[in-house]
Amino acid sequence: MLPLVIFPMVTTSLKHGLSPSSSIAFARLGLILCGPFGTPHEGLEMAKAAELILEKPGMRSSMTHTIFVTQTCCYHWTSPLQDTIEPLLKGYQAGLEIGDTDSA
Repeated sequence: MLPLVIFPMVTTSLKHGLSPSSSIAFARLGLILCGPFGTPHEGLEMAKAAELILEKPGMRSSMTHTIFVTQTCCYHWTSPLQDTIEPLLKGYQAGLEIGDTDSA
């Protein structure tokens, strides 16, 4: 069911431009590629794309959720788990700063 939601979100972002939810869509696409599709390197590329989207102006509101998904569902497939601690703490801090306590 998740791919039926994520694929249109990514397609819409590619067709009509980026929004704060675009980074979440790309992060979740990475999750799908890493897990069920069994292609962790391609999933990692989508996670990196999600992080690049976060660097654009006005995308900070989705930072906490995007970092959580990329670090917990994508990066651990190709790098040591301890490498995710610092980015997760950064995401936690960002969530507290912007008031996103649900994802922090």
